[in-house]
Amino acid sequence: MTDSLLRFADRMLERLVPKATAKADSTYWVTCYCSGGTKWIKRCHNINGTTSCEPCILGGGC
Repeated sequence: MTDSLLRFADRMLERLVPKATAKADSTYWVTCYCSGGTKWIKRCHNINGTTSCEPCILGGGC
């Protein structure tokens, strides 16, 4: 009796509550361009599938 009641409760919960989806948040660097031996880079963020980037900054040599 208890097993069948638990299975029924699980099925009802599956219908009422959407399944969770995990999305990784990440930060990474992208090269904007290299000019005259100088590299310009920008930091980008991917949060919940949306990507945004900061302005380009001086990042060292090419």
